Amino acid sequence: MYISELEKRSGVTARALRLYESLGLLSVARRGKYRWYEHAHIEFVQLIKWAQGLGVTLAELQQLKVADNDLDWSALNQLLIDKRQRVINEKCRLEQQLKDIDHYRDVISDCVERGLNRCAV
Repeated sequence: MYISELEKRSGVTARALRLYESLGLLSVARRGKYRWYEHAHIEFVQLIKWAQGLGVTLAELQQLKVADNDLDWSALNQLLIDKRQRVINEKCRLEQQLKDIDHYRDVISDCVERGLNRCAV
């Protein structure tokens, strides 16, 4: 199939597909001057799109590539474990930030209600 068909079937733009190819993520045969994609490309492109949605960068995917349209699955699993831990850490940080915001809003609201010009935060 040509790039326009892969674009339709994968939901990824032709520009992104060319980028994946230029980064070495997609290995694409040529028929004359045209790129020729197989059904396996659809699945691999969707995998790239899925991984990006989970926060995996194209550079990380490049490092995980082991063969045409294939990745080191053990390394990808470990990468996702690491990313999960970073998300948990960030979630904890954000939860603490929310608590701090609520605390300081309460302090400031109290100052405003009492008509104070300055608040001791």
